[in-house]
Amino acid sequence: MIRFFSFAIGLTFCSIAFGQKITSTIVGNPKILYNEGGVVISSQLVTCNDASRHEIMNFELLSVKNNNDAPVAIKMKEDIYYDGACRTCDNYEYNFTLNLEAKELKSGSCDRDGHPALSIFSSMNDGYIKEKLTDTKLQVVRLH
Repeated sequence: MIRFFSFAIGLTFCSIAFGQKITSTIVGNPKILYNEGGVVISSQLVTCNDASRHEIMNFELLSVKNNNDAPVAIKMKEDIYYDGACRTCDNYEYNFTLNLEAKELKSGSCDRDGHPALSIFSSMNDGYIKEKLTDTKLQVVRLH
C-alpha cells in the first residue's frame, strides 16, 4: 500500500512538473467557412507557444456552433493545402463526424488533447517544418 501511495504521489508530481504549458495568441480576425441550416463553422488563426518543447506554431482553430434548438450531426471532409498542394484530399483520416447538442459550440485548441478535426496546422515559426498552409476547403453535409 505504501508503494502504491508513493507511486501516486510521484506520478502527480511528474504530471505537474512536466505537464504541457501552452499559451495561445489570437492573430487577425475569424473567418466564416460554412453557414447553413443553423450550423456555423469559423476559423481563427492562433499562435501556439509550447514553452516545454520550445516550439511556436500557428494553427487555424475551427469553431463549430449549432444555433438550432435541436441536436445536429454533420459530416465534414477537410481538404488542406500546403504550399499550393493538397495534402489531405485522398486521405480518409480527414473525414469527421461531429455531433452537436442544441446551441452547443465545439472549438479547437492548442492543446494536444483537443479534437483533431478542429485544429489545422498552419505554419511553424523558426522550426523544422517549412510548409505553410495556403488553403482549407471544407465539404460539409448535415446528417440530421
